[in-house]
Amino acid sequence: MTVDRTRATMTSAGLTGAARGQLTIVRLSSLGRRLGATVIEQLGDPELATNVPAIILCELALRGPLRPRDLMASTQLSSGGMTKQLDHLERIGLVERAFGTVLSDRRASVVTLTPEGERVATVIGEAIEAHVDEIRALVSDLSIILEG
Repeated sequence: MTVDRTRATMTSAGLTGAARGQLTIVRLSSLGRRLGATVIEQLGDPELATNVPAIILCELALRGPLRPRDLMASTQLSSGGMTKQLDHLERIGLVERAFGTVLSDRRASVVTLTPEGERVATVIGEAIEAHVDEIRALVSDLSIILEG
């Protein structure tokens, strides 16, 4: 399903700043649900379709091994929240943590994708890519709405 540009133009006419913001979050949420459904369809695991695990896996796929604090910056999780996420991803075999490999801080860990984690990150990326036309249309519509 693609975003209806005519409706976006009509809907944005005369909206207040708050209403433009509300319409933006509704549109983003709707796209997020469709993207999540595609990821679930491909992977069968609803937890992997949520933002934080997907961000962690994609960050590692794009940037290579990272320290948890680097992942905290992109996910906005606390140290404890990141530990829980990494524990879960490690338990299901998607990431590994190596301790004592950072010369400047022997207590630090480095997180890497396992081969299965690489596969899942690829599936997530391909699922998003399958919606690229819809994403482009939404970005265009959001520009119209926010210029309102």
